Order: sequence, then C-alpha cells, then structure tokens
Amino acid sequence: MTPLRRMWWLCYLLWTACAGPEVRAPRSYSQASMDSATAGCLRSPACASQVGEDAVLPWLSRAAARAGQAAAMMRLWEAAEVARVERALVECAKQANFEVNERMLGPGKRTSPEVCREKVVDANGRQVTRAMQLGEAKHAAALECVQRALGDTDAGRFSLEPRYLRDAKTGRIRWLDPEEVARWLAAGQFHLLVGSIAPDVVLHALGNPLKVQALYDFKFPCPATNDARWDTYPPASPFADRPQNAVYQDLLASERAPLLVSPNMGITQ
Repeated sequence: MTPLRRMWWLCYLLWTACAGPEVRAPRSYSQASMDSATAGCLRSPACASQVGEDAVLPWLSRAAARAGQAAAMMRLWEAAEVARVERALVECAKQANFEVNERMLGPGKRTSPEVCREKVVDANGRQVTRAMQLGEAKHAAALECVQRALGDTDAGRFSLEPRYLRDAKTGRIRWLDPEEVARWLAAGQFHLLVGSIAPDVVLHALGNPLKVQALYDFKFPCPATNDARWDTYPPASPFADRPQNAVYQDLLASERAPLLVSPNMGITQ
C-alpha cells in the first residue's frame, strides 16, 4: 500500500471512531417538535409545577384548546335544543298576538273578518288594512320576545331577520351586515337589497349565519281562525310567483325545511 493510501485509511478510521452512532434526521416535523418540547419541559422549572399531559407536552393542551374552540364554532343545534327553541317561538307568537290585540283593539277584543278588512293609516302615513297593521305590530312584538327568550343563553347561535343575498358575480350567498343594510336604507339605496331575503328567525352554527340549520317565519292570520300560510312573491320581485319557503330553501339550503310559527297552529310547514 502506498504511503498516500495508508494516510487516507488512517484519516477515515479516525473520523468514524469520533463520529459515533449514525445521526438521522427526525422522521417528521411533529416528532422534532414533540421531542424538543419534552426536553425543554424537563429542563424548565415552570413545567415542574404542572402535572399530567401539560407537564410533558405543554403545547398539546394549547392545541387541544384551539381544536375545542373550532369544534364549538361549528357546533349546531341538537334536537332537544331545537325543540326548546320551537316551544319558545310558539309562546312568543301567542304572547304577541294577545298583547297587540289588547293594545290596539281593546281589552278582550279579537280579530274578525270585518275588523281585518278595515282601512287604517299606519305610522308612516300609508293607508293599509287593519290586518297589515296588526301583523306588523305582532311581528315586532314576537321578535322582541324571542330576543328576550334566547339572547342570554344562545347568543351567536341565532339571528333575527338576518338578510341574505345571492352575489350576482359569484353566485354565492352573502350574509349582509345589519349596519351596512341600515346605511343603505338610510341613504335610500333600496336597489341594493333587491333579491335579498330576511327570514324572521334563523338557527345556525355559532358565529356563522351562513351555516343554517333551521329557519322560521312568524305568521299572524287575520282573522286568527285562518290558516297560516307562506306568502308568494309579487310579480315585480326576482322571485315572482314563488312561495317564500321555496326561495328560502333554495338560497340557504337549510338542513330542515323552513317552518311557520303562528299563535293558533304552532309550528307548521
């Protein structure tokens, strides 16, 4: 063996002896993160005061918390919760019907075909039928009742009269910010709301009005002995001659069919 080759082998043997066992790269980023977190925790006095999984992998509890928050954001209404809400809606319809009749017709008085056909002037100076005047007042009273019934326990999971609009460019459904809608109305920009819908009560995922599970419209037939039914859009509407429930379902794709709420008939389709 030549002197040069002997020197090369000597260098190789010395290098392998000092290098020790083969060092491999971590199999994955998560493995490296876990090992670093564990080692760091073992050296950290702050971890010494923790117990259980938090002491071994402090990042895991934080990740679990974030995952729990995300799951809560997507949580929909369970059947028992929906049943509770529907009982509250019916009670609000009955209460609104009674209180408005007492206030606007007089103590103990009820609607009749003659009363419903009467012509009156509303708060905006328009001539309308008594049925329309009573219906608007009862709607407002019922929605206030729902806010009181659900506002403290179910905030963020339901909306009252949320407005939705199909975007003409993308075809996707948009939820319209109530403040933005108020500005449009105040500015007289009614054309911006053409083609929009506003169901009375919508149950949805927490903080996400576009993830609709159930929706309801209050109806106050006049006289009260009439059946509650869905209105049909007028000829000038983009939804001309279509019933409200069909349009609601088309735009919002609710998990449940849209439902009516009335004081005498309760929840119906």
